[in-house]
Amino acid sequence: MSEHEIVTPPVAPPTAAQVKAAAESEAHAPYMKVLFGLLVLTIAEYGFARFFRDNPGPLVFGLVLLAATKAALVAWYFMHLKFERFWVFLVIAPACLLAFILTILLFPDFVMRQEPVEEPAATTAPTAPASAAAASRNPLVKLV
Repeated sequence: MSEHEIVTPPVAPPTAAQVKAAAESEAHAPYMKVLFGLLVLTIAEYGFARFFRDNPGPLVFGLVLLAATKAALVAWYFMHLKFERFWVFLVIAPACLLAFILTILLFPDFVMRQEPVEEPAATTAPTAPASAAAASRNPLVKLV
């Protein structure tokens, strides 16, 4: 035996209980439950949008909150962030903070948009020469 040779002691094969315990401790999320949760959240988004279709403030806030919840579920389970170390969250946290700030800054644009002002209806019917003049400007309109 040379002096650089490494000697390892014989290792006994793992028992069935050890294999089962290792499989349970390394098991990932229950994907079908998460998928069902995403389906429920998507249906909730649809219902929320139908219920608040005339109120843009609560509509945008609620839809962003539900979308953020769905994104967190996808990242946590399907992207396996559940098993990452803490430094990954230190990288993700500033991006989430900036996304939140951007949403807050753009929120007034969604809520405070002005509806177009409608012109009052004319009280008199248009005359035939005005209609003929309008028709003459549009080559696709033919007068009968």
